[in-house]
Amino acid sequence: MSAANLWTAVKADYDVDGLISLTNIRNRAATAIDDTVGTAAAQAVINLWPAYAQVVYDENNALHVEAAELGVISILWRRGGASSTIEQVKWDEVFGPEGVISRIRRTGPRGHARPVSNSGVQQAPETGPDGGQVRGWADRESLPAGFLSTRVDATDT
Repeated sequence: MSAANLWTAVKADYDVDGLISLTNIRNRAATAIDDTVGTAAAQAVINLWPAYAQVVYDENNALHVEAAELGVISILWRRGGASSTIEQVKWDEVFGPEGVISRIRRTGPRGHARPVSNSGVQQAPETGPDGGQVRGWADRESLPAGFLSTRVDATDT
């Protein structure tokens, strides 16, 4: 996939005046889109794609192209661009854990297929209550008190 093709798709779908202001962060008086900046942002999305989507970017997949276009706009905003005609797309909306690109993945963070349930039950988070430490299924601290027998050393008898 070439970044030029992705940038051409972005230019076809977004307002010209907005792209002028997003790509010319150092020259607010510019009257033309800076294709170098746009192509660089498109290449950044392609470079980041495998890390976030866990698949190779496919320019023939319409879903990939749409998500990548949002990524380009997000990167342009993140790099200092601003526009009154193109809505700001925040980084987390595209690249975050619940972002557009992560929804393309077929697996969860640990490489397993995501659970599917129609019962309305919320899945438990994979992190501890403080959002930090991951608790495994065999972690004594993550089990209810008294669930496992206590440890007895041979020297205690």
